[in-house]
Amino acid sequence: MKLKKSIVLLALLALIPVSGSLPAQTFRASRTPLEVTLSSLTGVTEVLRLESTEFSEKYQVKVRQMVNHDEVRDGFFEQRIFVMHVGADRPTVMVTEGYGADYASNPRYREELSRLLNANLVVVEHRFFSQSTPQPRTWKHLTGELAMTDLHKIREMLRPVYQGKWIATGISKGGQTALMYRTLFPDDVDITVSYVGPLCQNVEDGRHEPFIKNKAGTKEDREKVLTFQKELLIRKDSLMPVFTSFCEKAGYKFTEPLSDIFDFAVLEYSFAFWQWGTPVKEIPAITAPDSLLFAHFMKISSPDYMMRETPNMSFFVQAAKQLGYYGYDTNPFRFKVTRTRFIPDSEKEIAKKEAKEAKKAAKMAKKNDDQAPEPVINEQNDKEITGKWVTRKYPAMELKTSKGYLRKIFLPDYYKPRFNKKLYKMQSDFVKKTDARLVFLYGEWDPWTAAAVPDPGKPNVLYFVQPGGNHRTRIGSLPQEMRDRLLGQLETWLNE
Repeated sequence: MKLKKSIVLLALLALIPVSGSLPAQTFRASRTPLEVTLSSLTGVTEVLRLESTEFSEKYQVKVRQMVNHDEVRDGFFEQRIFVMHVGADRPTVMVTEGYGADYASNPRYREELSRLLNANLVVVEHRFFSQSTPQPRTWKHLTGELAMTDLHKIREMLRPVYQGKWIATGISKGGQTALMYRTLFPDDVDITVSYVGPLCQNVEDGRHEPFIKNKAGTKEDREKVLTFQKELLIRKDSLMPVFTSFCEKAGYKFTEPLSDIFDFAVLEYSFAFWQWGTPVKEIPAITAPDSLLFAHFMKISSPDYMMRETPNMSFFVQAAKQLGYYGYDTNPFRFKVTRTRFIPDSEKEIAKKEAKEAKKAAKMAKKNDDQAPEPVINEQNDKEITGKWVTRKYPAMELKTSKGYLRKIFLPDYYKPRFNKKLYKMQSDFVKKTDARLVFLYGEWDPWTAAAVPDPGKPNVLYFVQPGGNHRTRIGSLPQEMRDRLLGQLETWLNE
């Protein structure tokens, strides 16, 4: 009876008009034809309508993918994609994201090519990132081949929805992904546009270091960057306490000693400086106080990059296995500086001192037998640390070597894969031989340009290097003549 009375009461309340003082109710509109179509596609497990100021319709879609496309027994995971609609008669831009795609949920988000071409937009989150991470996270299933098959499955799934021409595109690691996708599935899309996407040939590629030394910026600017790095090392004794406090307050955890992390951050400074196009005028004078040097240092090369447990661990696993990365040149920092350091006694010196003290005590005991002191037992932890303060020349950079840093700093202790050049060679050969329509954009002073895909000089490949550009190079940042030529060719290809 109590249940029936409650039902009647709820029914009566539903008939009462909502007071103006209460929040207005928002009712969900009926599903659109596109939403119904997306929900009916094979493999789709969720369709969530999102707000957008840029598109008439926008959806977050979850797609059921095999963890291992060659073995169903390895299970499944949900991969997140975003579908943004302009019209079925328009071309479709597919962002081959190399990381997580959280940004795509922003109502104001619109990718550059989609805006320039008034095209539909599909953003695919990379496997093992953000909401597209299989559980458990088994690293052997994070490969370029499996990730590209994810993209192929999604392309096939959406083929009946968007039947016009398709463009695959991505930025940085996403640019790498776009080329890899075209290499493995050359007929999936009509055009590939890779922004600042490197093609590295090893874990520590070897081309980035001489690029930073000889090609990034002007000679005078490169010298200013190097001088600042050296000054950081010269002042290491005074900066280390601040650095230590900074890391402790931020809760940063590292796998290497903090002194080495400081040196790695100094090495990373020049790469990060040129990658993001920091104005040289922002570098403090070497006569500036520690506080100014440290603030600029942390702005450009914060040590949180050196942490292992971050959302980007999946990237470093890929870099170690197939994508490659860059190394550091420590040679410019092998000079010496005068420092005063406390040098603890070695075990041999401590033993000598103890023997001397024991001999002295024995002599006294023999001389004053009745007043012989009782033996004192020193526990190891209670022993006084003996040594001396020494002022002499020490290496400015105390880090012994930077070789193999990616494996030591970033990779899980239980997973240290070897680099496989197979995908590098496949992509390199593909660009040389293919008639596929490809576009590459790079920044002249971006260190990643050291490992740029070589320009094959073929009519089907457009190749643009922004003068003085960095890792933020986009179509909109190119000189007008380059921009007009690129967009004109894209329009021609799309209308053929």
